[in-house]
Order: sequence, then structure tokens, then C-alpha cells
Amino acid sequence: MGAGIVQTMAQKGLAVTMKGRSNESLDRAMQRMNKGLNRLVEKGKMTADDLKQIIGRITVTTDYADIAQADLVIEAISEEMEVKKEILREIDGIVQPSAIFATNTSSLSITELASVTKRPEQVIGMHFFNPVPVMKLVEVIRGDATSSAPLRRPSRRPSRSVSSSARQPSE
Repeated sequence: MGAGIVQTMAQKGLAVTMKGRSNESLDRAMQRMNKGLNRLVEKGKMTADDLKQIIGRITVTTDYADIAQADLVIEAISEEMEVKKEILREIDGIVQPSAIFATNTSSLSITELASVTKRPEQVIGMHFFNPVPVMKLVEVIRGDATSSAPLRRPSRRPSRSVSSSARQPSE
């Protein structure tokens, strides 16, 4: 899922840093992206130069310090509350205070996840549908403390149908 989100953002012209657990997992993700993008080149849906530019927008890292200046952090790890909380706590102390945190979930409470950060008003849920580069829908979910600012449509947001929801997954 994470690689699909990264690919989609890079295809829309955004510089993206993809953080992985290991260099091996990052290599596999980049290979999957290259394979999918090469299919688009073969089908004439993009040029080889487009592919090169897309891949050029992606930086990979195993160190959270490399995302310290991010404006938006999209977390896409396993759908486990405690694991997500641990990651959000860790990045909360690293990423700039103005950054928006988005957690990719379809079933976990955004309010509970946001509560472990110092910025619960800047935490949203983003439920991407699979496969991310193909599906043109993302559900944006607010927590109890989420302000309206992270929900405003950024001028460079990838073109997607956005469904905004006040519901809390599993609540």
C-alpha cells in the first residue's frame, strides 16, 4: 500500500521520501513501482522520460530523521493500533510542528491514534483504496480533535475523488 501511495504522489509531481524498515524492503518497493510504471510506458500511457522523472522524485530512507522537514507524513504500516501509536509517537518528536499526520486506516480510531501526539488537531485518517495508483478515491477521516485546516484541499493534492468523513472507524 505504501509504495502505491508514494508512486501516486510522485506521478502527480510531488517530491516524496519513502521510509522503510530496511534497504531490502525499499528495494522491493522500488522494483514494484518500476515494474508498474514500465507497463504504462509499454502501453503508451507515459513516456520513458516521464518514468525517469517520477522515479527521480522519490527518495528512499530507513531513517526517520530524513522526513523531519515534511509538510505531510502519510503512515501506511500494518493495521495494528499499538504499532501505529508507536510510530506516531516517534515521528511526532522528529517532524516539524506544522506537519500534518495522516494514518492510512479503514478501521482504527483516528481520535485514539491522534491522542499519542502533541498535535491531535493535525492528525487525519486517509483510507486509500487498492490499487492506489489506479483507484481514484481516498476517504479522509477526522478525529474528535482534528481541526479543519488539514481537511482543506491543498493546491497540489493529487487528483482524486475525496470523501470526507466525520465517522470514526470502529466507533
